[in-house]
Amino acid sequence: MEEKREVGRITFSLIDAFRLGYDNVKRRFNRAALSMAAITLGIAFFSTLSLMDTFFRIYTQAEGGGLRMESYQYWLLLVSLVVCVVSITNSMLIAVYERYREIGTMKCLGALDQHVLKLFLVESIILALLGGSLGYGIGLVASIISVTFTLGFNIVLKTPPTSLLALLGETILLSVALSTVATMYPAYRAAKLDPVEALRYEV
Repeated sequence: MEEKREVGRITFSLIDAFRLGYDNVKRRFNRAALSMAAITLGIAFFSTLSLMDTFFRIYTQAEGGGLRMESYQYWLLLVSLVVCVVSITNSMLIAVYERYREIGTMKCLGALDQHVLKLFLVESIILALLGGSLGYGIGLVASIISVTFTLGFNIVLKTPPTSLLALLGETILLSVALSTVATMYPAYRAAKLDPVEALRYEV
């Protein structure tokens, strides 16, 4: 972790946080994969329903049908997103417990609470970007396969690329928001650790 002292203050830039967070994700990929899998599954379900709704609207405009998503499917989506948040929170809490000594060492070397908080939040954003992109890809493939069997592939061809890109943006924002909310409590716990007690902790 690169720290810069300016007029007696220790600063930890966002670039440093992203570099260190990326290194931590690579070193603990097995643990990070659990959080990423939770994001991917929740976002894949969200993407599939959203894309199917888009395809149905295109079909309705082109063919004059009355297809639409059932309301219960959106309740299922809400439940899946809640499960996604809980899974990420649980995974990040375990990650905090596993890194007690590392966090204690960082704080003994001068890291402030805000630096530790920033590091965990940046790691969650990295996982959200990866999981959100993968989830969107899975949802896109699943929805195209489904609509091809039910309405025909020509509906996919009639869908404006801007609609798909807009949904990709919404998906990434949603995954970042979910991951950030889920990580706030574990990151706060990590930031408030007493360095002496953290160094005494045995996993």
